[in-house]
Amino acid sequence: MNNKSMIYILILVVVFFLLVDVLTLFFRGPNFTVEYYDSDIHVSYGSTATITTVSGLKFKNEKKKNEYIESYKKTSLETFKKYFSEVSKEIGKEIEVIDFKSDMRERDGIMEVTEIVTLKGLVQESDSICILDMGQIQMNSVANSNLKVHLPDGAKVESIEPTPTKNLGTLIIWSGRDIKIFPKIKFRRS
Repeated sequence: MNNKSMIYILILVVVFFLLVDVLTLFFRGPNFTVEYYDSDIHVSYGSTATITTVSGLKFKNEKKKNEYIESYKKTSLETFKKYFSEVSKEIGKEIEVIDFKSDMRERDGIMEVTEIVTLKGLVQESDSICILDMGQIQMNSVANSNLKVHLPDGAKVESIEPTPTKNLGTLIIWSGRDIKIFPKIKFRRS
């Protein structure tokens, strides 16, 4: 067999494996869909903030749900610390996980996951203006979702990016497809 024939055979083998990989990825799909989520971010004039997220997950089948539950039970404070350490490097801002709690329960065929994480460094102060910001971190845009930022009582908003669905003074809300990136809010004491 000459070199040309070997090259053709090698190319056919590579194309075959690429095709198998693409088809596998195409037909495998996710094990669940996110039916809804609600995130509440409570910030203060200090550097700490607490994020409470409730997500509703609908699984393809019972086996996939049980696999997810087993995997999720292994999630720990250390996992969140690692994630926010990576985010910190990406955005050039030190964010430290102070506390993490989670809970799971099933309700009407939906697995509801509640996560509460307290972060230090999410809010930073500069020239008496507090800035809530996590860079251009992409958010999950789901139709039945809300992202709410609760500013401290008496806070005066200087700027908000991106434009919220509702601005109720110290409560700022993004809903559904309006949730694109993590918000950047500049506020100060009034």
